[in-house]
Amino acid sequence: MTDARLEQVHASRIDARNYLEQARTFQADADGALSNESRSVLLHNAVLSAADAVLQAAGLRVGSGDGAHQLRIETALAQLPEETDDLLDRLESSRSRRNDASYAAMLVPEASIEEAREATAELISLAAVFVGSD
Repeated sequence: MTDARLEQVHASRIDARNYLEQARTFQADADGALSNESRSVLLHNAVLSAADAVLQAAGLRVGSGDGAHQLRIETALAQLPEETDDLLDRLESSRSRRNDASYAAMLVPEASIEEAREATAELISLAAVFVGSD
């Protein structure tokens, strides 16, 4: 159960593009010479920023609380016209591995990073089209 809530906000393509740029920055930073665990966290942050871009463009925001990250991702994907069930599954797997690294000090395999990188890139691409940014 989640206590995070969906809220209506003023839709802003400018703010959405700022979130999208932040997502691209996190994505690029994750390609650096870092541990897989750090890369996992950065890729997750990129996903959240891309989700926030979609939500902002749609005039939505998810408040803080338990389940907020999951709600942000699910709600953002629901705004997109494409079929996103497979992408949601891959992003959820990535989020779970990020949680393992962040909260359980577990190692993240390279293959998991590659899967997260691909899913993150797909979301950023879809968000860019939705927001109207290259």
